[in-house]
This record gives sequence, structure tokens and C-alpha cells, in this order.
Amino acid sequence: MKQKIYLSICLLSIGILTACGKKNPPPTAVVAPTPIVTPVAPSPVTIAPTLTPTVKPTPTPSIGDTKVKPTQEPSKTTISELPTSLYPQPTPVAIPIPIETVPPKIAIKANPKPEPLSPLKTTADPNRQITPVGIGAAKIGMTFGDLKSQIGSGYNFPVKTNFIEGFDAIAVTKGRTVQYYIPYPAGTNFGDADRIQHLMTDNPSYRTQQGVGPGTPIKQAATVYGGATLTLSKENESHEFINFNQQPSGLAFRPKPIGKRAFAGDYPESNDEYLKTQKYDNRAAIGQITVSCPEEQCAQESK
Repeated sequence: MKQKIYLSICLLSIGILTACGKKNPPPTAVVAPTPIVTPVAPSPVTIAPTLTPTVKPTPTPSIGDTKVKPTQEPSKTTISELPTSLYPQPTPVAIPIPIETVPPKIAIKANPKPEPLSPLKTTADPNRQITPVGIGAAKIGMTFGDLKSQIGSGYNFPVKTNFIEGFDAIAVTKGRTVQYYIPYPAGTNFGDADRIQHLMTDNPSYRTQQGVGPGTPIKQAATVYGGATLTLSKENESHEFINFNQQPSGLAFRPKPIGKRAFAGDYPESNDEYLKTQKYDNRAAIGQITVSCPEEQCAQESK
């Protein structure tokens, strides 16, 4: 087939027929020209051997009718750009913001400054004054009947049994307020002819000449009567007393603990029956003041 095609070409050439006949190589030595064959179309992707292949980004598939655009900066992608069908929107949750609580300034001070002491109030009313010989109109040594006559009407005198250990008491009361008490030996009767040997008050309306009375802070009373020493007697119902360095004779002071404290003083741990200390709660105040007759006088009046 190849030879026929070659001969046909030679015959159609004018002036070359002889040359073709002479130069015609043997059939076995003649190489027929490459026939024209329609080549199959190669793949449309052409990769140059000397160049770095360029890879086109794969298009993001469409989800439903919404197309998600690819982003060059993933860090800027927000939840709102994503389809809700694939990435459901989270329900907003309110995150509580802790409130910084700051205690009041007075609470955060390690050693708050003590409040200044108010001036002591003295009383000019002799019927509300505490002296070494009596409280108000009641005086040590006078009879109960004399006291009733002196204070007049408007007073009541109810009896308080088991007032303190070994004593009952008469509460000299005006209206609903107890003015003071008259203690007497428990289990006995105290009549108009009996003499007063002890008086006690916890009414803050009654004060000494220096202005010290029930409710006066111990540290403030110490500015008048000198330093305070607190004593505790375990035998005597754990009674606590205050002894000032310049305490007036005939007067006895008992403290009033503050809050849940059992005692006003800070006593050392000890098995002793009698304790004393000069350390006490700065908030503690005088609770009661007692006036008693001297032991010798009381002994003579009891005969």
C-alpha cells in the first residue's frame, strides 16, 4: 500500500519521473512518509515540564441553595457565615459576671482605731446619784419603812427570790422600770423595821459623782478610777468583779460581757479557783454597781 502511494506521487511529478525512477530505492529500502492520522485529543490539562504545576483551588460544593464562599483567612470566618443546616447556631447563654465584693473599710482594717470616748455625764439629781452610803434616796442603815416614806407614792416593791446566791431582793420599781434592788438573806422576811445593808442597781440613769454608772465602758471608768483589774471567783457562782486602782470605798463594780462572751476578762487557763487579769474586752462595760455597809457596821446592826 505504501509503494502504490509512492508511485502515484512520482508519476504526477513533471520532469521528475526519470529521477524518481532512478532514485527509487528498492522497495524494501524506501521509508514511506508518515501518513496523516488525526490524533486523539489529549487531556485539556497541560503541565509544562519546566514549570511548577498550578493547582486551581477546588470549588466549595454548594449545600442546598446556599453557596459557601471559600475564605483565604480562616481566622476571620464567623459562625454567622456558615449554613445553619450544617452548623446550627448555638443558643445564646448568659454568662454571669462575678461581682467583686469589697467589704466595708471598717471590716478590712486589721486594727481599727477605737472610737473616741464620750464625756462622762454627771447627774445633779441627788435621787439618782450613787455614793458610798447609798443609791438615790435609799441609804445604808435606814429602815425599809423610812425609805417608803421618803420616796412617796408611785413605787412598787415586788420580791425577787434567788436574786443572787444566798440572797433574795426587793425591787424598788417606778412604773415598769426597776430603780434599784435591796438584797437581803434568802429565806427571810424583810419588813418595814428591817435596816438596809445592801443596795444594787443596773439602771444607767444612776451615776457616781464622777459620772460612772451602769453602761459606762470599763476603759472609760479607768480614766477616772485608775487601771482596772478583773477578778473571777469560781466558787462564788463564777461571779466577776472589777477592781479599780482608786476605787471608791463601799462600792463594788461588776462587768457586763458583750455578745456571746461568758466573761469580760481574758483569763489564763488555770485550775485555780480565783483568777484575775488586766486584759479585757475593750467593748465591755460596767453592768452593776453595789453599795454595801462596812462589815463591822453590818455585824453590829444584825445583832
